[in-house]
Amino acid sequence: MNLVEKIAYTASCVTTLPFLEKVQERRNSPSGLAVYLPAVGLILGLILAAISWSLSALHVNQLLAGVVVSIAWLVLTGGIHLDGLMDTADGIFSHQSHERMLEIMKDSRVGNFGVMAGFVVLILKCACLAVIPRTMLPIVLLLIPIWSRWCEVLAIGGYPYLRSQGLGKVWHDTTKSSDVLMALFVPLSVTAAVYMSGYSESLILAASAVFFGWASAFVLNKKLKGHTGDTYGATVELSEAFGLLVFALALGSFN
Repeated sequence: MNLVEKIAYTASCVTTLPFLEKVQERRNSPSGLAVYLPAVGLILGLILAAISWSLSALHVNQLLAGVVVSIAWLVLTGGIHLDGLMDTADGIFSHQSHERMLEIMKDSRVGNFGVMAGFVVLILKCACLAVIPRTMLPIVLLLIPIWSRWCEVLAIGGYPYLRSQGLGKVWHDTTKSSDVLMALFVPLSVTAAVYMSGYSESLILAASAVFFGWASAFVLNKKLKGHTGDTYGATVELSEAFGLLVFALALGSFN
C-alpha cells in the first residue's frame, strides 16, 4: 500500500469514515499502522472544524453547537475510544486484584463506574466547546484529535501489552519505539503552521493534551502493569477531555 492507502486503512480501523471497500476488507490486520494514527486525527480534526465553522456560520447557539460537535465526534469514531474508557474505569475503580481488573475490563457489559466516566468525559467536552470562543473552535478541533492520537501511539509503543491476544495486540507488536518519534511529524507540523498563523494559544492546547495523554498512559501502566486496547482508548479520551478543559480554563484566566 502507498502512504494514502495506509492512512485510509488506518482510518477504516479506528473510525466510521467510509473508505474504499478494498481498504476496508483488510481491517482485521492493522499491522504497523499506529504511526499513522495522528494523520487520522488530522482527518477527524478537519471534519470537526468544518462542522463547527458551519454551525457558527448558521448562528447556531454555542451550547447547542457544542453538543452537536460532541455527538459528531462520537459518531465519527464509532465510540471505540469512549467504550475503552468506560471498560477501563470499571476495572480500575473496582479496586480488585490485577487479574480481576483485567477480567472486568474484558466484560462487554458496562458498570456504574464506566457510565460515570463516560458521562464526565462527554459533559466536559460539551461544556468546553460551549465556552471556547467561536473564532478558536476550528483550531481547537483541528489540533486536539491529532495530539490525543499521538498520545495513543505513545501508549502503544512505549508500554507492554497485557493480553496474549486482543484487538490491541497487533498494534503493540508491530509498533517500534522509533514509530513514536516518527508519529510526531503530523502533530508538530500542524501545530507549527497554526502557531505561525497567529494562534499562539495553540501551544497551550498541545501541551495540555500531551500532558494528560502521557499522564493517563503512565498511570494506567503503573496501575495495570501494562496496557490493553481499552486503555489505548482511555488515553485518547482523557487527553481530549482534559486537554480541552485546561485550554478553556487558561483562556478564561487570560480574558
